[in-house]
Amino acid sequence: MYTNDIIQTTVFLVVLLLLGQILDLPWKIYSTYVIEEKYGFNKTTPGTFVKDEVKTYFLSMILSAAAISVLLYIIEKAGNYMVLSLAGASIGLVVLINLLVPTVILPLFFTLSELDEGDLKTAIFKEAEKTEIPVSQIKVIDGSQRSSHSNAFVTGFGAFRKVVLFDTLIEQHTPEQILAIVNHELGHVAHYHILKSVAATSIQLIVMFFVFQQCLENSDILLSFGFTQKSNFIILFLFQALYMPVGFFTKFLTMYMSRKAEYEADAFAVKYQHGTHLKSGLIDLFKRNKGALSADPLYSAYNHSHPTLIERLLAVDSLEKKK
Repeated sequence: MYTNDIIQTTVFLVVLLLLGQILDLPWKIYSTYVIEEKYGFNKTTPGTFVKDEVKTYFLSMILSAAAISVLLYIIEKAGNYMVLSLAGASIGLVVLINLLVPTVILPLFFTLSELDEGDLKTAIFKEAEKTEIPVSQIKVIDGSQRSSHSNAFVTGFGAFRKVVLFDTLIEQHTPEQILAIVNHELGHVAHYHILKSVAATSIQLIVMFFVFQQCLENSDILLSFGFTQKSNFIILFLFQALYMPVGFFTKFLTMYMSRKAEYEADAFAVKYQHGTHLKSGLIDLFKRNKGALSADPLYSAYNHSHPTLIERLLAVDSLEKKK
């Protein structure tokens, strides 16, 4: 049964991902060449667009096929330890992807180069030293080849930690603003936000797989959807669809934790005397990226991983007054 499941699963995923890619293609084209073009963001050539879509498809296919094969193997072999084994494997996959994104996946789409020697590089290393967060490299990503949006992030662990700046960020912002934004990103490291996110995901996975275990031997689920032959993959696929309403509610918690993390990272930058430049940098970022100034609270609670500009500015002002 296990071998048949793997073959059927691989064929199903290849077809499903391809159909999804094709059906989503018109919306991506419209988003890139109509909406992004309208507001002056798009820099993606048709050739780059096609290459990105092909790379995305094959990458998704490989990762999805590998992940589902491991899960099906565990379902077949783990017995009484299935829930913890499934959760452990899924958590391991989450950690692995976090490691692969900056080292393998990102370079497939972008070119990363070392930041040129100069005042900015020296200042960023001093900022890392001041905050006691080791940084080994400062990289520049050629985001301008696809969009004029700007961003920065910190990736890696310990001695392998890197600060990554979009070239558009360097072009569009002052050194003081860039330092404030980098300090904000270092704040995510200082508050262990990635580890907290992995921990929260782990709890959700354990709960989800526990419920899945209760459904695994329930043949009525298969019969209800017209399936007569038992298949762990079909049960897993149907369970994922049936479990989606639960995901609707857990997303509120996920978004809340994400926004809370942004407030904490902003507070970290204020702590190291970057409040004024952080505010001006945020204003420039929101103006250039045309972010939401404010939003309906309920809509924001479900859709926004970051607080709105006004919420963040008020929070920074409040922290500065307390100081």
